[in-house]
Amino acid sequence: MRSPLTASPLLVLGALCCAVACRSSEPAPLTEGTSDDQLSMEEFRDLIQEQGTMTPVDDAMGDPYSEIEPDMGDTPEELAAAQAATEEGETEVEDEPFAPEFSNPYQEFGSRIQVHADTALITKPYPMRIGMGTKMVSLITEYGDFALYDPATGPQGPATVRLDLREGFDEEFLSNNLRQPGPDAGTAVKLSDWLIVTASQELLGDVEFFIDVFAGGPPQIEIEAKIVEWVTNDSLDLGVSPVDASTPIIGFPGSTLVRNLTWNLPNSVGASNFLTTLGTVQNGVEFNMVLEALARYENISIISRPKVAVREGAKASIQAIEKIPYINITSITNSGGFNTALAYQEVGVRMYVVPRLVGTSTISLELSVEASLQTDTTVAATTAAGDQIALPTLASRQAETLVYLRPGQAVILGGLITERNVTDEKKVPFMGDIPILGYLFKSSFTSTEKAQVLFFIRPRILGGSDLNRDF
Repeated sequence: MRSPLTASPLLVLGALCCAVACRSSEPAPLTEGTSDDQLSMEEFRDLIQEQGTMTPVDDAMGDPYSEIEPDMGDTPEELAAAQAATEEGETEVEDEPFAPEFSNPYQEFGSRIQVHADTALITKPYPMRIGMGTKMVSLITEYGDFALYDPATGPQGPATVRLDLREGFDEEFLSNNLRQPGPDAGTAVKLSDWLIVTASQELLGDVEFFIDVFAGGPPQIEIEAKIVEWVTNDSLDLGVSPVDASTPIIGFPGSTLVRNLTWNLPNSVGASNFLTTLGTVQNGVEFNMVLEALARYENISIISRPKVAVREGAKASIQAIEKIPYINITSITNSGGFNTALAYQEVGVRMYVVPRLVGTSTISLELSVEASLQTDTTVAATTAAGDQIALPTLASRQAETLVYLRPGQAVILGGLITERNVTDEKKVPFMGDIPILGYLFKSSFTSTEKAQVLFFIRPRILGGSDLNRDF
């Protein structure tokens, strides 16, 4: 057996012969000036990109990647630039910052804008309450942190904001009388100031956000009230009247000095409501009478739940009013007569409230409540025919207070109670004062009326979801 040392020279010689034979069959260099040892990186790129040596032959399916430029790594120029940046102390080469694409200005600011095609600036008007425009310009100047445009510097650039205030620009003419014939010049009423802002799209968005924050107005406060009114009336009405016009209440026998005795003291509501007939004969004396009696009890409860939203610091009012008609004496004539006109007196419940925001979550409520009702009538005059002209007599209860509440808390105003006692008695003199039997000779009416009003008031600060919700 041959040893490995004696076989190694033969194997080396065979390998050299194969290498010489293969080199003799290599083609000529493709590019002039190219070394026979290996292709450089530039030559390899030329083969791929320019000469198309590595492009596959088209077939029926085509080459889906023929239009994609292959990425072969960094070029020597890119490598040199990265090396230079590293030597200057930079750790890495950052990409260029992403420039956001601005949206359609009409979608962002609405259709009420003017887009300047030559400068790409946008002009938009902002209507405000009368007197608010000057205050807003002052706020933007002091706290807006915007570079304001100066006309002395020339045309406006994209880095500045232009403010143009037109005080009382929005004006309306209201007719004095729509029903009169002919034209009506009307009365001029100033509705709002206009603040016209011109800026680039990005700056205009910042200015609009500033205006929304500072000129959006004070917060809205919802006042929820529950008004409960109780009226109770307890009355007893007694009366005595004859059975009919031809039958006396007491008939005496023929041998007595007095033949009959009668009287008519009915109750106020009439005999048709409750009738009790008493007829008896005692020793020739006839008693025929109608006893009228009516007891009445009324319990009336009125509940109302009004709601009103009001601007912070403004006054809101809630009223539940009933109008009582009456004849009003306007003047007295020389002959002693008088002229009258129909008028109305208002009674009911009134509530006035002024909410103010203290801090961020405390509400100051200034309250004034009033409850009134008719208690009686007063005769003001009597006509020549004997008719009386009566005017209503009113009773009023009022309460005023100032409280501090958290949103959701309620304040209760009560104790507005009115009690009215009425006693009306008619009787036959002396006979009506007889104990027990005296009720047969008199009529009486007693009434006790109580009225009580309670106010439950609860404020709540309205948020964005409350103001924008659907009905």
